[in-house]
Amino acid sequence: MQTDVRELSEVDYALDIVVPTDEIQEQITDALKKERAQISLKGFRPGKVPMGVVRKMVGQQVAVQVAEAAIGEAYRTAVVENESYDPIGQPRLVDMDFDVDDKDAELKAEVRFGVKPQFELAEMSGVPVTRLVRTFTDEDIEADLERRRDLAATLEDEPEGTALTADHVAIVDIQPVNAEDEPSGPKQSDAQIVLANPDLRPELKDGLIGKTSGDEFIVEFPHEHEEDEELDHDEHVDRYQITVQTVQRRDIPEMTDEWVKEHTSGKQETVDGLREEARNELEENWNRRARQNMESKMVEAFVDAHPFAIPEVLSDAALDASLEEIREKQPNKQLPAGFDVEAFREQNREQAEKQVRWLLVKDKLVEEEGLEVTNEDFDAEFARIAGEDGDIEMMKGFFTQQPQMMQQMGDHLLNQRVFESLGKRFEIVEKSREDLEAEKTSGE
Repeated sequence: MQTDVRELSEVDYALDIVVPTDEIQEQITDALKKERAQISLKGFRPGKVPMGVVRKMVGQQVAVQVAEAAIGEAYRTAVVENESYDPIGQPRLVDMDFDVDDKDAELKAEVRFGVKPQFELAEMSGVPVTRLVRTFTDEDIEADLERRRDLAATLEDEPEGTALTADHVAIVDIQPVNAEDEPSGPKQSDAQIVLANPDLRPELKDGLIGKTSGDEFIVEFPHEHEEDEELDHDEHVDRYQITVQTVQRRDIPEMTDEWVKEHTSGKQETVDGLREEARNELEENWNRRARQNMESKMVEAFVDAHPFAIPEVLSDAALDASLEEIREKQPNKQLPAGFDVEAFREQNREQAEKQVRWLLVKDKLVEEEGLEVTNEDFDAEFARIAGEDGDIEMMKGFFTQQPQMMQQMGDHLLNQRVFESLGKRFEIVEKSREDLEAEKTSGE
């Protein structure tokens, strides 16, 4: 067997393999003899089936298996056991020249493999990352209580011809359309629009006011930034055709202690208690989203600070995973008809490389800082999930019997450690939405 390793880049290599005719054919013959010993064929004693018959029965299958085994052995010897290389990811067979039907054929193959990139973790001290902050006012809390009342309202159909007002609920069909008002996406039927919802886009509310069942109109939505989202998105407009199906009136409950008890199933007994709950939930939700946004920015900055080359086998594996995810979402588990795989791989390769780069720098961070998840971390997570009145041991028993769920929990806890470590490497700058708006205005 002859092997030759060629360097394609600092992280990509090709292994050329040649197995001469006498060597590969001898391996095939030995494999066929083993198969013959297992074959039982009428008219022949066990193990005495003529080799010509055996070759016709299983020759191609055995030849392919022998070729694959020879390639695997060549890779193990020339790369895995060679201290000159630190292979990473799964090698890829990109070419094989071997005629399984030709008893005089030699085997030629090319295997691509990647090596672990060599890099040092970048110094990030002084690099700013924004954490968005917000103080919730009494008005915010009252608005949330009103939202809860709105959600608890009962609905009744209005008489035919009733025009929509700010106190109504509209049952509508929503159809995305292009600039020529042609359908451009799936229709959402029987969507419930509460016109009193303070978060309702004004374009939609203004379009609905005064309409009756059967009316149709087009609404345009310019892109709006979320409160916990930094202002770095391109501007664009989404268009929808709205068809009013039904006009309904709302009977909104009065905010009383009795209603609070019923609404919360006894968890809260007073309106003041519900106010405190609302404040806590708003703050927790905001902090979670702000943290996720900040973590995303840290990942982006940390990845950009490590511009090392990515082995092609790793980016290819990430693209394969993305394609498999698309395939799994299809009813028939197949890619949509006409799906251009090569175009998809080309368009998404840069993103795949960023995903791989993040995994590599994260692994190095975990290694260098000795980050790990302890039994105490798992116990604390079990207690958090169980809650104040939950059975921690029962929760622990449930998870420990589900290896995949335990793995997911471990990954989640380790990621927490990673972001705690990253937070110490960056300069975290707290800014409000108003601060960002002021910066944008001054920059213009």
